[in-house]
Order: sequence, then structure tokens, then C-alpha cells
Amino acid sequence: MTDQSPLNSADNAHPYETNSKASLVINLGRALLHVGSPSHRLEEAMAIMARRLGLTAEFFSTPTALLVSLGDQSKQQTFLARSEPGSPNLAKLADLTEVMSALATNDMTPDQADKRVHAIDTQPPLYGWGWQLLGFIILSTGIAPILGGGIKESLLAMTLGLIVGTAVLTLRRHVERSRLITPLASALVTLLGTLWCGLDPTTALLPAVTASIITLLPGMDLTVAARELATGHVVSGSSRLAFGLTVLALLGLGMVVGSLLAQTVVGPVPLNFTGDRVSWMSFAGLGLAAAGLMLLNQAHQRDWPWMLLACVVAWLFAGLGDVLDSPVVGAFLGGLAVGMAGNLFVLLTGRPGSIMHIPGLIVLVPGSIGFRSVTSLLGDDVVRGIETGFLTAIIAIALTTGMMLSSVLLPPKKTVL
Repeated sequence: MTDQSPLNSADNAHPYETNSKASLVINLGRALLHVGSPSHRLEEAMAIMARRLGLTAEFFSTPTALLVSLGDQSKQQTFLARSEPGSPNLAKLADLTEVMSALATNDMTPDQADKRVHAIDTQPPLYGWGWQLLGFIILSTGIAPILGGGIKESLLAMTLGLIVGTAVLTLRRHVERSRLITPLASALVTLLGTLWCGLDPTTALLPAVTASIITLLPGMDLTVAARELATGHVVSGSSRLAFGLTVLALLGLGMVVGSLLAQTVVGPVPLNFTGDRVSWMSFAGLGLAAAGLMLLNQAHQRDWPWMLLACVVAWLFAGLGDVLDSPVVGAFLGGLAVGMAGNLFVLLTGRPGSIMHIPGLIVLVPGSIGFRSVTSLLGDDVVRGIETGFLTAIIAIALTTGMMLSSVLLPPKKTVL
């Protein structure tokens, strides 16, 4: 929570419900919550805006709610903005950042800014159902070679990505059914993938299945949770961590059920094998992954080159971890490199660093450790599963440490998320 400077006398004379500056702060916080801003960034941005508007304000953010208290002592009023967990919307985040920059330079009045924030918050998604489905397909296709797959694995991942995308986009329209997305999609792609690989033993199951459910993996939630806990946002970090672990459990349950059902038909199917990798496919996969992330994260088309650059940086530095046979070192170096690249992007363009941070971290999160943990889960190796669970936590901490160090070595512009 952050306490800001006192209100001026004009603001004291009017209730906060009718105060245009107060309305702007509340609506801006709600909009940032809807686009999935983590607590440490949301509260910092809101505190800076409140200070510039001359408001005394305190903020408390969780993944699903924002508390805003305006005034002090007897004059304090508290407002609650409630929201479902927001998924990243980079186009809206960039537009909201422009509003905050315009306020900082007095190019926009609080009334104008409030209307603009409301318009941004209520506007429909930049990419509709069809484009989002395409995003699931090309992201799965692009991630498969990054995870060690070849042409066959990419084709299987493309098919399974279509299934996952259809399930997600269809079920999320209904509140009750949306809660079944994670286990149902996981079971379905594991079932179909195992049947495919049972009929074609030369196709590796693990890269294709992992690539197809990459959008469901809570790697970003675990990384953000570690960042929030490290910065003192204990409530938000703990709840996000618990949510991520629950999603992992649901994914694991779905994968086990799907695998058992399929193996009753085709018998045991190996998860992976050692084969010749096509060298150019990883580079092509990075381009497809960046395009898929652009569509699924609702980013402007002009941001695709920057997202591609972030994916390349993450992939190169994570590769150093493979060379050193230390995924923890690779995660730290990757987090540091992606953080530095995103902060430099902020300084050069004044646009949100999340445009580069999110795709870079998504490429980093499902590395070799994801292979080991899923393999242990499906192989019923409890000891190894516990070991990889601890390693996953250490990697999340390493990513967070790298990101935090990047903000010290190359501080980003304030108020830019």
C-alpha cells in the first residue's frame, strides 16, 4: 500500500463519488486489473497517478479485486473494484499507458482521461474468435520445435492446438463450463495424442502435447507469484501461487486420465525419443510462437517484431542453461536478458515493457524442466516428481531474480507497465 500527498482544498470540498480525479483513479485501476496487471505494477502505477493528481490514496490489489482508499482519517472513503482473473491484453495496456503519459505531460485533462479509460476498458477484443483460434494453432505449432520436436510433432501439435483452442473459446462463454477447461482440454489432447503416437511410433508424444497446452500451463502465474512475494505483496502472491498449483494439479489429472484411456487401446506409448532435429524449425517456430502470442495476448500488429525479438532473446539465453547443464542458470540469465530488453524497449518507445516481458517469459517457462515434470507425472515416478517440483520453484525464483536485477541495472520509465 502506498500513501500519497494530501488533497488540495478544492478536492476536499467535494465528495469522492463526484470527484473527476477520484473517478479516474478508480476506473484506471479497474481497467488495469481487467488486462491482467500484476499487483506490484498496478499499485505502483496507481500511486504515481494519484500523486500527480494531488490525491491522498492507498491501494491494495489482488488478482481478482482492487481496493482504493481516498482521503485520510475521517475523510477516507474506500472503493472496491471486483473482476475475474484478467488475461493479458497488451493492446489495451498500451493504450492505458498512453493515457497515463498524456496525464503526466498535461496533454489530457482528468475528465478526458476518464472518458478515454472507460472507452478502452469497454472496447471489444482486438482479435475475434477466429483470429484467437488461429493463435492457438500457430502458437502450438511454433512451440513444438522449440521443445525439441520435429515436423511430425509440429503437425500433431497443430492439430491438438486446434482442439484446445476450440474447447477454450467455446467453454469460456459459460461460467460453470469454463471451470472444466483445464482438465477437459488436458485429457482430450493427451487421449488423442497418445492414440496418434500409438499408431505412429515415430512421433514423440511429449513435445506435441506440451506445446498444445502451453496456453493452459501456469508458468506465468508461478513466475508472477514469485515476483509478488519477493516484492512484499504477500496476499496477491500467495493466492496466485495457490491458483497456479491448482491448475497444475488439474492439468496432471487430465493428462493421467487421457493417457490411461488411450493406452487401453494402443498400449504403452513412449513420451519421447532421441531423433534428428531439423535445425531451421526452431527459428521458424519462434516466429510462429510470437505471432500466436500476439493474437492470444491481444497485442497490436506493430508489436510482433518486438515480441519476436523477446522470444529470440529468451531462447538464446535459455540455451546457455542447456550448455551448462543447469536450467536454473539458464532461467536466471534468460530472465535477466528479457528484463533488460523489455526495460530498454520502455526507455526507447515509452510503451509497456510487458510487450516484451510476457512472450519472453512464456518461452522461458516451459523449458527442459517442463519436460521432466510432465514425464515424471505420466510415468508415476513420485520421487522424481517431488524433485522436479522443487526445481520448478527454484526456476521461478531464478526467473524472478533475473527480472528484478534487470530493473536495477536498467530501470524502466516510471508509470509505464
